[in-house]
Amino acid sequence: MTRSHLCLLCLLLSLVNFAASQDDATIMQSLKSTLHLTPDVDWSNPDPCKWPSVQCDGSNRVTRIQLKQKGISGTLPPDLQKLSELIVLELFSNKISGPVPDLSGLTHLQRLNLHDNLFDSTPANLFSGMNSLQEVYLDNNPFASWEIPETIKEATSLKNLSLVNCNLAGSIPDFFSSQTLPSLVSLKLSRNNLQGVLPSSFGASSLQQLYLNGQKLFGSISVLQKMTSLVEVDLQANTFWGPIPDLSGLQSLRLFNVRENQLTGLVPPSFTGLKSLTVVNLTNNCFQGPTPLFDNSVAVDIIANTNSFCLETAGAPCDPRVEALLSVADSFGYRVKLAKSWKGNDPCGRSWLGITCSGSNDVTVVDLGRQELTGTIPPSFAKLTSLETINLSNNQLTGSIPTELTNLPMLRTLDVSNNDIHGDVPKFSPSVSVVTTGNVNIGPVSPTDWKSFRNRI
Repeated sequence: MTRSHLCLLCLLLSLVNFAASQDDATIMQSLKSTLHLTPDVDWSNPDPCKWPSVQCDGSNRVTRIQLKQKGISGTLPPDLQKLSELIVLELFSNKISGPVPDLSGLTHLQRLNLHDNLFDSTPANLFSGMNSLQEVYLDNNPFASWEIPETIKEATSLKNLSLVNCNLAGSIPDFFSSQTLPSLVSLKLSRNNLQGVLPSSFGASSLQQLYLNGQKLFGSISVLQKMTSLVEVDLQANTFWGPIPDLSGLQSLRLFNVRENQLTGLVPPSFTGLKSLTVVNLTNNCFQGPTPLFDNSVAVDIIANTNSFCLETAGAPCDPRVEALLSVADSFGYRVKLAKSWKGNDPCGRSWLGITCSGSNDVTVVDLGRQELTGTIPPSFAKLTSLETINLSNNQLTGSIPTELTNLPMLRTLDVSNNDIHGDVPKFSPSVSVVTTGNVNIGPVSPTDWKSFRNRI
């Protein structure tokens, strides 16, 4: 390329940059006209690059607009997306209303901070093409009900996403893995109307902060076991159930808040022993077993009588009968209905669902028929040596009848009718009535063997 050609190319580029800077100036004047600026914001200069809270690059392209905490009202113009060199748009803590405009042309935008305003809607293509975006804060805006958009997947550089108290509805989409959003470390969706279960993609994420408190979420929290990068997790005020999973792999976990849910089961030693913990909130659940004992350095919120612990003294062991019955509950997945009833340290001293005792405070009957139980028949029944009757009829139990039950010296009735039990029935004493009707796979042939047999014929 000759020198004259190079000079011509430079001239053309200068003209393009000049035209683009003029376009930016026009858009900034449009922004000025739609906002109601306060007296302390002086945008009277004809050159927007000289306005306070605005920065430009060497080509007079607008790169930053940071009008924060100014008490400004008004709306945003629809052509903001043409500020194609914009890197930071911060308008938080004002009174700006109307819709968030289409920003899909802002391919260089790294920070979008519009929290604490009066915006009422977001564009359908929010985040589309914004592959440089690293931080988004849209908290505390009265948006019309909206869902987490699929276009977030296009913001592949996203690190922090905060959509707190902004009228989100629907479920949490299943695309928050490191494969889709490799840089995402903070996800805050608190105080919305989200419902459904925790997505499995969380288990393949690199999230360090997960805030989902104050929602309509439910189900198991077992996916937390795979989230080994977690430092803070807040699930307060939802309807999660089931036990705390093994969190021994979360060696950086500091804050764990599951207050006001329906979590059950024993608080595992793998959790209480985490050296990184600083704050733990377990109040208002259905946790069972011993009240957990944490290190003195941990700020623990466990208000007395707000769970189903056997004793309120931290670390005090449960009565052996309670331990045995909790082992039974484990095989059924620590059902909430059982956890709410099986409270305290004496199964014979109050009305435990399905439990009957003798005058000597020995458990003689476990009657859990028609309780919608799932899981398997627990061998731990054998620890209750005074048992005379076990009724598990009309549930959804699977597996086989444990041979350990044949060792119960006082057993007279075992009713497992109308479940999905399979396999051989162990050999009980002739004095024991074993009722197995309504289990189509019961008998000497297991379901796997029966299927193989049918395939051969």
